[in-house]
Amino acid sequence: KNLDCGDRSLNFLEFHKKISLKCLVGVSVAILFGILIFGLIPKDFHFSNGVNWIKDQAGIRFSKYGIAYTHPFVELVEGEISEPNSFSIEIALKPESYDEKGFNFILALHSGENSHQLLMGQYLSWIILMNGDDYDHKRRTKRIAVNTASPSPTARFVTITTGKEGTQVYLNGQRVRTKKNLTLKIPNGRKARLMIGNSTNGRNSWQGDVYGLAFYGHTLTAQDAARHFNRWFQDQNFSFAKKDKPFVLYFFDEKEGLRALDHSGGNHHLEIPSKMQILEREILSPTWSLFKLNRSFIKDFVLNLVGFIPFGFILSATLFKFGGTFEKNNVLITVVLCFTLSLIIEILQAWIPSRSSHMLDLILNTLGAFMGTIIYRFFFVRIHRKRGMKAGD
Repeated sequence: KNLDCGDRSLNFLEFHKKISLKCLVGVSVAILFGILIFGLIPKDFHFSNGVNWIKDQAGIRFSKYGIAYTHPFVELVEGEISEPNSFSIEIALKPESYDEKGFNFILALHSGENSHQLLMGQYLSWIILMNGDDYDHKRRTKRIAVNTASPSPTARFVTITTGKEGTQVYLNGQRVRTKKNLTLKIPNGRKARLMIGNSTNGRNSWQGDVYGLAFYGHTLTAQDAARHFNRWFQDQNFSFAKKDKPFVLYFFDEKEGLRALDHSGGNHHLEIPSKMQILEREILSPTWSLFKLNRSFIKDFVLNLVGFIPFGFILSATLFKFGGTFEKNNVLITVVLCFTLSLIIEILQAWIPSRSSHMLDLILNTLGAFMGTIIYRFFFVRIHRKRGMKAGD
């Protein structure tokens, strides 16, 4: 009780002198393993592709972290489009719920650039169609959206048409939304491919059932939309679509296997791999893309900053014990080592669908390590000053 700050500092110094290098290395390794486990362990993910065949009817079911995709194909079907940017999409689907947070990809045509992709996504009970990556609509990119809310999710037959007259959406054969100033576009490029149930980076997984899908190279009429819905409702399959010559057509009636066949006469089969695939890895995404001032962002911010402070502290203490160059350049070496560790973790996270690789995480980890070294040096310098004062006494 009667110890003053100087006495406490000297006691800390004695403890620091007595603790062995082997003990410090052991603690450093333990913290290192903890950081690696925390940084690389998948969150609710087991590497299997969350796509399964529906047994009692035609269709495939998407659970979390699932994807189906084609090999690049759009450049092969551009000749099927009757007029530039005139096409139609029909899909029968049933969302798992209306409660999933975030913008989840039902389907997308992607050519290698998010800013040009053709996208159909779900946000709560809304189905949204647009070109680009303005998911939260902050940039006010043109889009068309329809609310499919109901007491519980039900199967919907969705028809989308776009052309010089604008874009229209039909639900179960009935037109529900028209936007005359919006014309959707099919992206061009050798890398263009169709994806269902997720984005290229595997982090926008949609959950639900898809019972059939068709792309047409022309604009369907209101009569076509009603007729197609009635046929699907009666037959529960997409065989009706062949008459209107789609350039991509999936019945999803295989019931097994790793591929859904294209019944349009083309060769644009959907791959359904047994392991979850990331088609394009995003490494160290720009810091601004992560900024959303909400509880999740603040939590990640604090964890990434504070998580490396103990490691920076104990690593500084360990390196100081080695003496020589490690003692002289203690701060620099500690920060460089922690930066390298964080960089490795961020790169590896790009291969894990349930994790994200962000520049901000790397910056915060490095800053946390630097703070740990500064805290250690503050104690160490203060201790030596106190010891010098005691010796002078």
